[in-house]
Amino acid sequence: MKKSQEMYQKLEGLKNDIAGLQAEGKIDEAHAKLADVENLRKSIAVQEALEEEEVENFEGTPTATDEVSEVVAFNKAVLGKSLSEPENALVERVDEDGGYLVPKEQKTQIEELKRQLIPLKQYCNVIPVGTLSGSFPLEVDANDKLTNFAEMAEINQSTIKFGQVAFTLVDYGDIIPISNTLLQDEKANLTNYVGRRFAKKAVRTENEVILALLKTATKKTGADYKVIQTALNKDLDPAIAMSSIIVTNQDGYDYLDTLKDENGRELLKDNLAEAGAKTFKGKTVVVMSNTEFVSPVGKLPFYVGDLAEFVAFFDREVYEMAVSKEAGFTKNATFMRVIERFDVKKVDTKAVVYVELTLVP
Repeated sequence: MKKSQEMYQKLEGLKNDIAGLQAEGKIDEAHAKLADVENLRKSIAVQEALEEEEVENFEGTPTATDEVSEVVAFNKAVLGKSLSEPENALVERVDEDGGYLVPKEQKTQIEELKRQLIPLKQYCNVIPVGTLSGSFPLEVDANDKLTNFAEMAEINQSTIKFGQVAFTLVDYGDIIPISNTLLQDEKANLTNYVGRRFAKKAVRTENEVILALLKTATKKTGADYKVIQTALNKDLDPAIAMSSIIVTNQDGYDYLDTLKDENGRELLKDNLAEAGAKTFKGKTVVVMSNTEFVSPVGKLPFYVGDLAEFVAFFDREVYEMAVSKEAGFTKNATFMRVIERFDVKKVDTKAVVYVELTLVP
C-alpha cells in the first residue's frame, strides 16, 4: 500500500474522531482538531506529488511485483504489444468482449478522483459483487427483537426478516480520444489522462441513477423548513433519523442558508467534522448542482433520511479499458473505451422521505 493511501486512512480516522467529539458535545475539542485535518490534507498532497515523481523518474528493469511494471504491462497489453512472461502474469483480460481490467493502483486513482467530486454512492450501502446478476440477502423493515431460544426449541423462521434483493449489473462507459504520440510512451500512466474525464462522467451517471431511485421515496409537501423538521422527528424511525443526511440542490441550499431562528442565529451550521460542509438540525447537508438535481417548477426538493438503508449499490468494483486505432485513423488518435458496471436497488422504503417545499410569497 502506498504511503499516501495510509495517510488517507488516517485522515478518515481523524474525521471520525471529530464527529465523535461533536456528537458528545465537546465542541472546543472537535474544533481544535480541524487544524490537524487541514495539515494532513496538505501532507497527502505533498506525498502524492512525490509518489508521482518517483513513477515518472523510474528507470531500470521492471520486475513482476514492481508497481511501474504493472503500468507498463497494462499499457503494452492494451496497445497489442508483446509482453514478457512476468508482465503477462500481471495483466487481467476480459473474456466477454475484449479489453483489460485496470490495475489496482490505477483503479484507486480513479476512485480518489471520484471522491473529490460529490458522489452520492459514498452515502449508499455499497455491496461488491463478482457476478453480473444474482440476488443478495438484505434485512428489510426489521423491528423484531432477539429470539429467546429455549433448549432444543425449534427456531421460528417467521421472525427472521430478510429479503432477497435481485440485481443485474449494467455497463456504463465512455469513449475517450488519446494522442498516438502519448501512447508511444509505454511508461505513461493512462489513468492520469483518461481518469479525470471518466471520473466526472461516472459520478454524474451514478448520481443520476441514485436520484431516480430516491424519487420513489414517500413524498411530503409543505410551505417551509418545518416539514424537514417533521420528517426527522416523526416520519423517520428515530434510529434512521440519527444517521440521516439531507440531500438537496443549489436552490434548496440557498433557501436553508437564509433561515434564522427567533434570536437571529443562522439555522445552517458549520460541520466541524468536515471543512466547508454544513449541517441543518445536526444533519449533514449534501449539495448537488441544479443541473444534476433539477428543482420542480416553483418548488424546492430535499431528500431526508439514511441513504445506506434505502439504496443498495451493487458494484462490480473493476474498470475495463480497450482501444481502437482504426476508429481514430483520420485524427492521428486512438480511441479508448472505459467501462464500469453497477446496479442500484431500493431496500428499506421507509428510510428516506422526499420533502418538496412550495414557498409562500
